[in-house]
Amino acid sequence: MLDIKYILANFDEVSARLKSRNPEIDLSLLEELDSRRRSTITEVESLKAEKKNISKEIGKLKSSGEDASHVMARVDDLGIKINVLDSSLGEIETELTARIEVLPNIPLDPTPMVPDKSGNKAVKEWGDPVDPENWNFEFKNHIEVADNLAPGGGLDFPRASKMTGSNWPMYRGSLAHLEWALVKFLIDRAVASARELIIPPYVVNADSMYASGQFPKFREQAYEVEKDRLVLIPTSEVPLLNLYRDEILPGEFLPFRAASFTPCFRREAGTYGKEERGLIRLHQFHKVEIFTFVSPADSEQELQNMTRYAEELVEALGLTYRTTLLAAGDLAQQSACTYDVEVWLPGQHAFSEVSSISNCTDYQARRANIRYRPKDSKKPEFLHTLNGSALATSRLMVSILEHYQREDGGLNVPEVLVDYMGGQKVIENAKSY
Repeated sequence: MLDIKYILANFDEVSARLKSRNPEIDLSLLEELDSRRRSTITEVESLKAEKKNISKEIGKLKSSGEDASHVMARVDDLGIKINVLDSSLGEIETELTARIEVLPNIPLDPTPMVPDKSGNKAVKEWGDPVDPENWNFEFKNHIEVADNLAPGGGLDFPRASKMTGSNWPMYRGSLAHLEWALVKFLIDRAVASARELIIPPYVVNADSMYASGQFPKFREQAYEVEKDRLVLIPTSEVPLLNLYRDEILPGEFLPFRAASFTPCFRREAGTYGKEERGLIRLHQFHKVEIFTFVSPADSEQELQNMTRYAEELVEALGLTYRTTLLAAGDLAQQSACTYDVEVWLPGQHAFSEVSSISNCTDYQARRANIRYRPKDSKKPEFLHTLNGSALATSRLMVSILEHYQREDGGLNVPEVLVDYMGGQKVIENAKSY
């Protein structure tokens, strides 16, 4: 959530930056509501002061035996006016909060101030994006490769659909083993980087979703368990943020770096195109998340460090990728600056995001009421939060299946995953049911 005081003190700049995210954002009503709020507060305080003074006069009149009824009538009249104004003030503050809580974060430099993804800027490229037409043998997309892996057929969308519905994945046999090897590799790297490993609840309450910025604007994308008033997490960013909701942390505690492994659940409402078949766009996927609570002075450098960390994971897997700085209009609601790490998917002839590293500044901290007490300071301040996928496995698996496919229909295991596969270097081609 944005700070209304900061908005009003820097109105033109904030308005311009938010319009770079969405040209339809108009902050003028915030000015009007805040003006009404302040004038109402002033009027209420004036009437309360008058009521207090008159109440003292009533006491004096009564103590001297004089008639105080006319003065008491004035007190009653003031009480009615104060109640009406208090009710009006509550309505104004409710509307002001409702309008602020749906505003996105203010984009930071160096974010391109462009209102859509056309302004995204590639800032790094690693590896050679090979065209399937130039493959050394007949190229197969990731679904075709998975269908021929032994044992179990790799991916089994038809049976998953029978159990649950479309676009829910099911890994089988050797591919399930490879998925788990990938998860363990990512977890081990996270622990080795001195992050506390956390396996949080996979469902959270609405307050947790609000704090992270998912609610109220994106509620329709969530899977809700209405009977229990709980929500399946769309990302473990949500529970990690809420670790310290409504707490004041000591300054020496920062930076606090965490990592988590969870499945993630998203409705992904809309149509699915041919380019989004298989593991490209799913309702459920696995992810290792990294998250940092940090002082405002250190958040920019932390963003660079976390981005480099995600890049190194993709490099270790030997996959071609690029890093893209997102334009203002392509940022998530809570983000002020984001770098996407995108792997090359030969079958789609496109780069696709496997990690999104974001600096959320104090946006989430304000919504979650998470503060820290700087050293030698008595006054607590809002800290900054950063999050990133490190990494999401589904599109990684697409890239691995397509890059490491063999001419005989099998799959070479990426070298960094061989030990996690019990020393297995090749998954053979053999279809079974």
